[in-house]
Amino acid sequence: MNEMTITFNGQSYIPIYNEQTGYYEIELQAPQIGGIYEADISFTDFFEEIYTDTLPIQIWAKEPIKLDTNKVFMWIFDYFTFGVKDIVELSDYELNIDEETNANTLINVLKKTTAKARDIIAIKKNNEVVYWGTLDEIQNENGKKLYQYISKYITNIFNQEIVLNPDVSDDEIEDGYYRIKFRKDTSKVVNVAESSLNDGANVEIYEKNSSYSEIWKITKNSGGYYNIVNLNSNKALDVDSGIFETNRNVQQWSINTSDAQKWNFTKLQGKNAYRIKTATANYYLTVDSGNIENGTNIKISVLNILACSAQQIFILEKVNDILIKEIGIEDYIAKTIEENFISSNDEFINKEYLQLEVKTHTPLQTSVTNVENGIYNLHTWMTNCTQNYNIVYDFYIDEDKLIMTIENKTYNKEIIDTKAQAISNYTEVFETDVVSKVTVLYNKVNGQTQSGFFTLYLLNDRTTTTDMTDPDRADGKSRIVYTENYEDAEQEALNVMKSNSYNHNITFNLLDRYIKVGTPIAIKTKESIIYDTYISAIKITQNKFYEYICGNIRIKFIDKLLKGRKE
Repeated sequence: MNEMTITFNGQSYIPIYNEQTGYYEIELQAPQIGGIYEADISFTDFFEEIYTDTLPIQIWAKEPIKLDTNKVFMWIFDYFTFGVKDIVELSDYELNIDEETNANTLINVLKKTTAKARDIIAIKKNNEVVYWGTLDEIQNENGKKLYQYISKYITNIFNQEIVLNPDVSDDEIEDGYYRIKFRKDTSKVVNVAESSLNDGANVEIYEKNSSYSEIWKITKNSGGYYNIVNLNSNKALDVDSGIFETNRNVQQWSINTSDAQKWNFTKLQGKNAYRIKTATANYYLTVDSGNIENGTNIKISVLNILACSAQQIFILEKVNDILIKEIGIEDYIAKTIEENFISSNDEFINKEYLQLEVKTHTPLQTSVTNVENGIYNLHTWMTNCTQNYNIVYDFYIDEDKLIMTIENKTYNKEIIDTKAQAISNYTEVFETDVVSKVTVLYNKVNGQTQSGFFTLYLLNDRTTTTDMTDPDRADGKSRIVYTENYEDAEQEALNVMKSNSYNHNITFNLLDRYIKVGTPIAIKTKESIIYDTYISAIKITQNKFYEYICGNIRIKFIDKLLKGRKE
C-alpha cells in the first residue's frame, strides 16, 4: 500500500490522497517566525520501495497588529532631573524633524502646565515616539487658555560652545591623547626630533605644528605609573640607556616594561601645570637650560625649586579630536558630550540622567571644521556629521535614564511608488547649478608649514579625479575653500561636492506611514523614473498624512547635465 509521511518543523504528518486531483493533500501548522523551512518527504510504494525528497517552504512573517489611535500625547520631562512634569493630549501641532535647517516645531496646548524653556518633550503618535525635542519658548497671549510651545529637535540640548583641545588641571591624569606644552613658552611642545620613527631618536621642544610627532598617548599602567607613547612612532618616552642621573638625555624607544619608561605627574598647587618625574628616581623632565629655542633637548635632572625651575614645568593639552582619526568619529562625539554635559567639573549643570551608547566606530581622516579661536559649536558639528558621514542620533528611555545612541547607520531602503501608494502633493525641484571643481588651499603638510593647493574634479559618473585633462569631466561651477592641513584637503573637496545633490529635492505627503529621517528610499515618479534618495526632513501634523522632504538625489543629475550639454 502506498504511504507518505511528511516531517515539517519537528512534527510528522500523514497526507491524504485526493483521487480527483491525483495529489496528496495536507494542512501544515505554520511556525510563528517567518523564513524558509524544509519539509522532509518519505514515500513507500506497493513494492515497499522508499523514496525521499526535501521541499523548501517559505513562511511569511505574520504582520504585527497596529493599534491605531487618533490621540497624540506629549510627555514633558524636567531638563535638570528628567522627572515627568506632565502628560498632555495634543490636538493641534506641527512637528518638524529637520536637523539640516533646525526648523521650529509648533505645538498648541489647551492646558497650563509647569513646563519651562529647556525642558525635554517626547511626542507619541500611534503608541510610537515620533518626536524628541527641547522647549525653546512657551507663549501665552492675554491669559488665554491656549499655550503655544516652540520646540527644536532634541539634539539642540548640545547647542553649546566647546573648547576643542582644553588644558587639563586634574590631579589624576585621564588616559588619552595630549600635547605636553612648555609652560615658559606654551607655543613650544615636547616633540620627537624630525618626526623620527627610530629607537633612540631625540626628544626636544619645538614649535607647535599639529604633527603626530608632538602628540603623546598617556595611559596609566597596572603599577600606578604612566606610560607616555608617541602617536607618530608608537615608541615610548624613555631615559637614555635606562640610567638615572642628572642631565641624562631623554629619547624615544620601543615599548617595554623597564623603569626608564615609567613616569609620574605632580600637579602644582592651584595651577593647571605639572612636573613629570621618573618612576624610581628623584629626577624630573627638564628642558635643557630652560632654553626656549626650537630643537632644545629634553633631559632629566634633579628637582629645582628656584625661579629657574620653570624649565621643569609643563602644561597638558588634551587633544580630543585625534579620536576622530584614530578610533572613531562617534567616539569623539560621545567623549565630548560626556566631558561637557554629563561628567563636567560643574556638577550643577551635569545631565546625570543622560547615558550614551556608541554603536559603531568609524575612523575618518577629517577634523572638526567649524572651529574659531579653538572654540566650536557642538550641535553644528553633530549636524555636519549627519549630513557628511551618516552619523545618526536616536533616543529612548530605559528605567530613569535617557539613552542616546550614536552610530554610523545605514537603514534598509524603502520603496516608494507614487502611482501605487497613497501619495499627495508630490513636488520635484531640480537645479543644474552644481560645483564640479573644488580647489582647497592649505598651509601645513604633516604638521610642517607648507602652503599649497589641492584640486578635485567631478566626473560624469559622479566619481572624482585630480586629472584636469580627464575627458569625462562634468560641467559646473568652481569653488575655492580652505583647510589648515593638506591631509584634510580631499575630504573638504568631497564635502563641497556632496552638497551638489541638495539641488534636487522631492517633497511628498504619504498617508499614515512614518519613516525615520535618514532612511534611504527609492522613489518611482509618475513618469516611471526611479530616484535613489533619503528622507532629510519630516513634518507631522494632526492629519493622517506625513510630509516628507527628500534631499541628496544620488543619481540622474549628471545625466541631465550631460543632456543639457548636448542640447
